[in-house]
Amino acid sequence: MGKITDSKQDRSDLKRLRQQIDDLDDEILQLLNQRMLLVQEIATLKNKAGKDPLDLNREQAIFRRLARENRGPLAWGALKKIFGEILTASRDIQAYLGTNNRQPPKGRAP
Repeated sequence: MGKITDSKQDRSDLKRLRQQIDDLDDEILQLLNQRMLLVQEIATLKNKAGKDPLDLNREQAIFRRLARENRGPLAWGALKKIFGEILTASRDIQAYLGTNNRQPPKGRAP
């Protein structure tokens, strides 16, 4: 068995990589909230037109496009779960706006 070392360089590399992940997480959060703002605009247009917030054809098209664009290493199953949750959140916002005709509640910390 090889000896596991915990050198100063390894700790520095780990800290740097974790900071990069934190930065990406912050960017992903910002992008998700930007997406939800667009979803709110779509909900307003759908409400005006009397359309149902649920559009399964659109969701299937999103999944097909993502499957084509994914170059990995994220596996398709994981990608589908992640975007499934994003689409669920989008539907929730659209449904909320459709029934309340106002802005959804702001995010809160756990």
